[in-house]
This record gives sequence, structure tokens and C-alpha cells, in this order.
Amino acid sequence: MTPAPVFGVVPSVLDEAGVLALIARETPVAGPALIVTPNLDHIVQLRRNADFRAAYRGARLVLCDGFPVQYYARLRGHPAHRVTGSDLIARLMAAAQSGRRMMFVVDEGATALAVKRWAATRGLADELQTLVPGYGFIGDATGCAGMVDAIGRFRPDMLVMAVGAPQSEIFVDRYRDVLPPCWALCVGQGVKMALGLVGRAPPVVRRLHGEWLWRLAQEPRRLGARYGLGAFRFAAAIVDDLRGSAAS
Repeated sequence: MTPAPVFGVVPSVLDEAGVLALIARETPVAGPALIVTPNLDHIVQLRRNADFRAAYRGARLVLCDGFPVQYYARLRGHPAHRVTGSDLIARLMAAAQSGRRMMFVVDEGATALAVKRWAATRGLADELQTLVPGYGFIGDATGCAGMVDAIGRFRPDMLVMAVGAPQSEIFVDRYRDVLPPCWALCVGQGVKMALGLVGRAPPVVRRLHGEWLWRLAQEPRRLGARYGLGAFRFAAAIVDDLRGSAAS
């Protein structure tokens, strides 16, 4: 018996190696193949943002970024692996080579400059471009049209959306009919982490699923209330999901 969707989507059965192999092996042929990486915050936002839900429903791959999301999916019968956006983009950047065009949509000029410097050290400067959209760009139709035009002219093999959820996912979904064929990966802060602009927890902490505690220890005032409220809202999302499954 096929497990019912969780939070309205079906998590991928691929592990990180499987995702990397798929990206290397297949080239999308009709618009962007969206990869989303749900964590607790994403699940909470899915409850109240219809455009975000539409983007998730249209995604090619749904990868469990947050370990509570993975555990819940497994409890519901899905053999989901944990594949974080940060680890995935780090592996993709480490393996980047000539012949694969990449476009990075990032949050600020400093990030764009760091991406360009990284590309130059890898001999990829001619096969990489960056975009820095304005704050709240998803509400600016003219600005989005300019982004679509720039992406269309460059025709990347990989579109890296590093401007946070839900804007990244909604942009790809909203303009999928006019964007070129490519893999579209939404990774939030993952690019900054890969470039060393934002520190990550040590590997042993990540293996023990303690990265959230590491971040909380570094920014207790900013993240304390956010994490506490997020956990409560995630629990509420699970209750809603279970009720919806029982009623269907």
C-alpha cells in the first residue's frame, strides 16, 4: 500500500548520493525541475501560504532538510532520507566543472562577489552569473520579469535560488512556463555556508542533529522565540496533517 502524502507532498526516496547522481545524469527538458528542502519553518509556512503550497506540489524532488520532517515522514511510511540544502549545494559546488552553466540568485552584493571569486578560482567565471533581486522581489512583477529575462538569456543548467523561502520556491513555480529547462535548487543560506560566509556547526554536531542548538547558542536572542514558536506550530501542522489523512 502506497503511503499517503505528508503535508500534501510525497518526500523523495533518494539519499544525497542519489540526488547528485540524478542531477548529473538527467537534463530537464521542459522548464525548471524544482528541488525543495522542507524544514520546520517551511512546513509552518505551507499551512498559510497557498502559493508556497503550489510550488511544493509542482516540485520535482521534495527532500527532507529538517530531521523532524524526515522522522515524521518515516513514521508515516515514507522511506525518506535526510538531505539538507546546505550539504547538497556544498557538494554541487565542490564538484562543479566546465560545461555546466550555473546562475546564483543571492541576497546581497557581498554574496554575489564571493560567488564570483569562487568561480574564478575554479576556472568557471565564464559559465556563471549572479543576480541580486531587491527586497521582497516576489511582489514586484517588473523586477521578476527582468530576472526571468536574465535567466532565459543565460540558460543555466543549474539555477541556485539562495534568497530564502518562500520567495525562491514561489518564483520558480510562478514563472516555470517561461523559465528555461534547468535544475532549480532552493537552498536559503546554503550558498553562504558553502563559501564560508556563515559558519556551520562541526560535522559531529550535524550528525547528531544538533545544528539547531549550535545556531541557538550563537544567536539566542534572535532564534530563541523563533525556534520555540516554530516547534509549537510544527506540532500543530502534524495534528492537522493527521486529521486530514484520517478524513481522506
